[in-house]
Amino acid sequence: MESAWTLDQLRTLIEVVRTGSFTKAAEALSLSQPAVSVQMRSLERSLGVPLLERRPRHVVPTDAGRIVHRYALRMARLEAESRAEIADLKKLAGGTLRVGAGATPSIFTLAPVFAEYYRRWPAVELRVQIGRTADLARAVLSDTLDLAIVSSDVTERALVRRPLYIETCVAIAGRSHPLAEHPEMDAALLTGRPLVLLPADSGFRRFLESALASRSVRLNTAMELASLEAIKEVVRTGPLMSVIPETAASGESEETGLRVIRLTGAELTRQTAAIKRPDRYVSAAMGAFYRLLGERWPEASPREESAGTGATVEQNV
Repeated sequence: MESAWTLDQLRTLIEVVRTGSFTKAAEALSLSQPAVSVQMRSLERSLGVPLLERRPRHVVPTDAGRIVHRYALRMARLEAESRAEIADLKKLAGGTLRVGAGATPSIFTLAPVFAEYYRRWPAVELRVQIGRTADLARAVLSDTLDLAIVSSDVTERALVRRPLYIETCVAIAGRSHPLAEHPEMDAALLTGRPLVLLPADSGFRRFLESALASRSVRLNTAMELASLEAIKEVVRTGPLMSVIPETAASGESEETGLRVIRLTGAELTRQTAAIKRPDRYVSAAMGAFYRLLGERWPEASPREESAGTGATVEQNV
């Protein structure tokens, strides 16, 4: 080999392969066509193999060219990440953070976190997308979101999760309900009682039915509502009971017209976690958000684990 290859040569190779043309690559790179040709010949001499096959109407990579092109793409990505990291060192003076959140955590636990993030770093645009766990996981995988906070299980092994907190499910009833005077009850007593619940295809409903099935408890769904706040209002003013995440019942008491009843005899706890791609570059904006989550839930482990297996993976935040 005559000399080391350069990033400029690799960028040029990427454009030639992408466009299939020396002329179009030159236009994309604001170079002359002869300059592109010189760079490619120099790169081929450096490696000692032809990288491009010149055909009458277009250019295609050789077998060696495809190998170098694959690594060139990696190097280009690493260069972009290094530049972003260096820019982050200067100051959190701009940028965007895209966060997904399930409906329950976004309303009952994350709203203060979002507000505090803006208070500390007002120059960062925080975009929050509310959705169901499966949709948010797909958005993280496709790089539409930087991370997401979810309470339902995620099966995608291509994601990693950082556990944040564990919450329990509780029953709620209006003041006039026959069970309202009981501070706790066996979950088996839910059998046959008319309930107002989240829709059957929601993550929480699937979790609840699965957890109670182990106790042979079958839920009698008299009404479905997509909003926890709406469910609480129906329970507050009517004869139906419900089972909801404990965080959604925070602040409720006899004075507000709702009785919160602890459920025993069944494992009705679930974990809320932050999920992201393991290869996701953690920008300063994203790192600041993770630190804020750590302040909010100091007992949470900073270790990440595979979302699909629960196995601990190398920490990269």
